[in-house]
Amino acid sequence: MVGGRFRDAMSDMAETIRRVFQAPPAREVDLGVPGASARGVELVGTRAQGPDFRLRAGTAGVPALGAAPPVAVGFRWTAAVRGEEGWARWAAGAQVCVLPLFQAGGTGRLEVPPLPRRPGVRGAAPEGFRTRSRPGLEPLGGARCQAAPCGLGAPRSFRALEHALALPVAFVGEDVQKLPKALWMRYTLKLVRETGENIRNLEVLGLYRIPGRGTRQINHQAATGRLLVTLGPESVGAPRAPFVLARKKDDESIVCCFVEDV
Repeated sequence: MVGGRFRDAMSDMAETIRRVFQAPPAREVDLGVPGASARGVELVGTRAQGPDFRLRAGTAGVPALGAAPPVAVGFRWTAAVRGEEGWARWAAGAQVCVLPLFQAGGTGRLEVPPLPRRPGVRGAAPEGFRTRSRPGLEPLGGARCQAAPCGLGAPRSFRALEHALALPVAFVGEDVQKLPKALWMRYTLKLVRETGENIRNLEVLGLYRIPGRGTRQINHQAATGRLLVTLGPESVGAPRAPFVLARKKDDESIVCCFVEDV
């Protein structure tokens, strides 16, 4: 478990160092120089216009559909008695009505002529849409451009070291598993000598490389394994030295010391 924390701490420290020492950001500056533009000449075109043929429908009243004057019609009722003999022969299979129009074979066969595969096209010259052109246009001149100075002024810089040092710097621990065993034993022996504690009572939290002088305050993040260090002006240009951080198992207090680099 301690080895896994060491690996995470070292990876975080490498990422923090990369972010701290990366190049300063740059941004673009609008020079305010207008760009050169060119204008062309509108081309001469022709347009054909045909006669305006429009069909207009009109409505008119028809007097034949008007109301006719009422005419008196004479009705006369005449009584007549007729006998129907066909109903007497209905039970014998009499035929009431025969329609020869719907009998089988009574009509001729209707054939539909086949449709042509390709419709016929008749060509005609569009006399009303022909255009004419004549030479004599002047050649188009080239676009003119103007030069403008675009020199940039020298950048200005100022020192603000006190603002940068006021912020804590995160250091990621190294992977203890990749260190030689002899070197790691040397580091632990130095930790025991400086703290005066038994090695069994100490839990090593990580190995960090921080500036050898100018360190004012440290804060260990157990979740990420990183070490937040607040530096002073003395740390500018100071070489980095290995720094061992450990915790006592009996009272959970933190002990630390610098060890000699090999």
